Amino acid sequence: MKLRSLTLTNVRKFAGRTATISGLGDGVSVVAQANEFGKSTFFDALHALFFLKYGAATREVKSLQPRSGGAVRVRAEIELPAGRYTVEKSYLSQKRASVHDAAGTLIALDDEAENWIGQLMGSGLEGPAGLLWVRQGITALEPAGSSKTEKDGLLGARRNLLSSVAGEIDMITGGRRMDRVIEAATQALARLATTTGQPKANGPWKEALTQAQTFEAHHAELDLACRALSQALVQRREVAARLAVLNAPGAKEAIEKDLEQAQIRFEAAQAHSQKIEQAEANASLRQLELEAAATKLNGLLTAAERLEMAQIALEQAEKIREETQEKAVVAQEAADLAQASITRTGAALAKAQVAKEAAQNHALRRSAAEKHAGLLAQVGQVNEKRIALEQLTAALETLLVTPQALARIEKAEAELLRITAERAAGGVQMHLSYEGAGRVLSGDVPLGAGGHSIDRRQVFELPGIGRMILDPGAAAADTAQIERAQRTLDSALAQVGMEDTHAARIAAAQRTETASECALLTRIIETLAPQGMAQMQSALVQAKAALDSLRTPDAETPVDPALVETVLEAAQQDEQAARRQYEVARDLRDGARTASVQATARYEAAQALFHTATAAYGDAETFAQRQSDAARRHVAAQAAALAARSVAADIRAQAPDLASAQADLTRARSVAYNNREEHNDLRTRSADLSATIRARAEDGVEEKRDEVAGLMRTANERAARFAHEAAGLTLLLETLRSKRGAAQEAYFGPVQQELAPLLALLHEDAALSFDPASMLPQGLARGGAEEQMEVLSGGTQEQIAILTRLAFARLFARQGKPMPVILDDALVYSDDNRIMAMFTALHRVAADQQVIVFSCRQMAFAGLGGARPQVQITQDV
Repeated sequence: MKLRSLTLTNVRKFAGRTATISGLGDGVSVVAQANEFGKSTFFDALHALFFLKYGAATREVKSLQPRSGGAVRVRAEIELPAGRYTVEKSYLSQKRASVHDAAGTLIALDDEAENWIGQLMGSGLEGPAGLLWVRQGITALEPAGSSKTEKDGLLGARRNLLSSVAGEIDMITGGRRMDRVIEAATQALARLATTTGQPKANGPWKEALTQAQTFEAHHAELDLACRALSQALVQRREVAARLAVLNAPGAKEAIEKDLEQAQIRFEAAQAHSQKIEQAEANASLRQLELEAAATKLNGLLTAAERLEMAQIALEQAEKIREETQEKAVVAQEAADLAQASITRTGAALAKAQVAKEAAQNHALRRSAAEKHAGLLAQVGQVNEKRIALEQLTAALETLLVTPQALARIEKAEAELLRITAERAAGGVQMHLSYEGAGRVLSGDVPLGAGGHSIDRRQVFELPGIGRMILDPGAAAADTAQIERAQRTLDSALAQVGMEDTHAARIAAAQRTETASECALLTRIIETLAPQGMAQMQSALVQAKAALDSLRTPDAETPVDPALVETVLEAAQQDEQAARRQYEVARDLRDGARTASVQATARYEAAQALFHTATAAYGDAETFAQRQSDAARRHVAAQAAALAARSVAADIRAQAPDLASAQADLTRARSVAYNNREEHNDLRTRSADLSATIRARAEDGVEEKRDEVAGLMRTANERAARFAHEAAGLTLLLETLRSKRGAAQEAYFGPVQQELAPLLALLHEDAALSFDPASMLPQGLARGGAEEQMEVLSGGTQEQIAILTRLAFARLFARQGKPMPVILDDALVYSDDNRIMAMFTALHRVAADQQVIVFSCRQMAFAGLGGARPQVQITQDV
């Protein structure tokens, strides 16, 4: 089925009017109009035409009726393989349904028409409505807030569609028998295990495992006790053997003798260590004496050297101090000269600035005078234009032929011409040809050669022959229609005081021209006085006040501001040059002062260092004797230190190893201690092991262990049987579900096949998964991961929903039931790139499927292309 036109009469905002969309093409047709135009009204009316009974009075039907009331009429022209048909319904006050063929023949009326429409649309409310037609604001395949009946209807439509393509659903999924088997296996498995495959609490498998674990724990305890008994026997034998070794004759005496000898060796090594300490202390004392003599000698030599260096530094510092003081005096004189230059150029600059201010005042007064004169002239222009506008406005009120009145006149004239043409087309055609000078007369008017339409009874004079009467009879149009049309035209002309349509057009053109002139004058006034006359008058007063506030120029004010500016710039440059020269001189002065201060400080420091070196040098006459005595004491101290170090080395070389003697004594003591402790520990352990062996033997742990081992095997075998049963049931369920899953893949295969190329336009290597229960998309797989529908963005959900509808539309077409896809203000959440991809998808489907798009986004949907149907709205007579 393809829609070719849709006509609404007295529907919602089209109260008392008829709105028609015509020219709907085979592929994509776009009705792009502004908000409040009535696109959703067309959509809802089309939905009512095909899915609401003509006798219905539901809220949905009543919402189509305007506030003024009256009958609601919807008519659509559709094209089927058998030809074109017109389907029309009238609701509420005039309930009617009809179907006409292309020739205008009535083929179905009222209930028969409803049956005809029902067969066309399939299964009524379970048909494509909701699958292929998207209401404004609805993006999902199953709108939020839908009732259970609506959801069941949409689910039935999807199920019937896919079942007709892939087969009956019970056959595909294995039938109800498989469901019963799966349910039974699920219940049996639930009795044994949880959903994660673990034993269920209080279940037989869990009870068997608990018993087995209890017996295993008890068996482990008894086995541990048996192993402990065996180990105790072995350990008691080992303890007895070790005690025999420790109690052997002579063993204890040998250990005590070894300890005594180690003690003697340690005491001898310790005594020799004290001799080494005394010798090393004497060597250290001699070394200190040597270092003191060397320090004394080095101090005298260093004092002489420092005194010489201090004398040289003092002479150099004094010379530098004198030089820097002379430079500081010269720099101060240069700075004083630069300061005087600044004072002189500053006075010249101040005089030039006073001259500039006087010139500026003169220029400001001239500018204020010009502004005041300009505003005064502009106020005069605005007043002149206002008077002209008032005259044109008064003239406009006398011109009555408005565009609406002209439209009514032209409409009445067109209707008159149409009826006249129809009358002429339905009348008798008379063709005349002449050979002589004679002519047929109609009244007193001769008729020319050629064809003449006879739409009423007429009498013609045939000169020289007689009269001829022609009467077209019933074939002519009703003269009353022409008279009514003529009266309508005359009435429309009379309302505006015009004689004919031509005069009305001239008057309308004059009114349009006058209105344009009024608009032009209004724009001129708005341009001259954008903020109104009051604001302009206020600006004029302010300009006058500004002019009066400026003082009258003095006679000595320079006439040429450029000359004043030149003098000022020269004075500024001179003043800036003087300042730069002063800054240079000042920096040189400050540098010279700093150098002089630093030189004085260095001189004073050199003088202090000289005094310090002189004091350290001492009496110059005794310095040589003091140096000689220090050198002699240093040589004697060197000899004494060398002898002390030699004695200490000899004693150290003969010393026994004190650390080894200490370690050997520690070892001997440890051996003796360990021997005693081990002997006591072995006797205690022997007694404890004997007591443990007696207790275990009396309890009969080995017999109890064997008994519990039998019970543990029985419980483990029972638990294993339950585990095997649970594994079998799990394997059975997995196998059945995998088989049903494979069948469901085949079930959704057709829609996936149609959806894949459309989805690839938005997401490469992407695929949708479907929920078998709702038969709706449940996830989008892309980039190696699957995302659930509810976590996707609103734009992505809307795009997937529309692509899925396009795939369903393709399936309808494959079943021989092509249905148009209708979108009302869809794709509102798509960005620029995605919306272009969606446009491509719509055109891909539109290659053999009709797609109709209503949108208020005129610029955004310009990229969709497609046919642009005509929309015409007329006033009902």
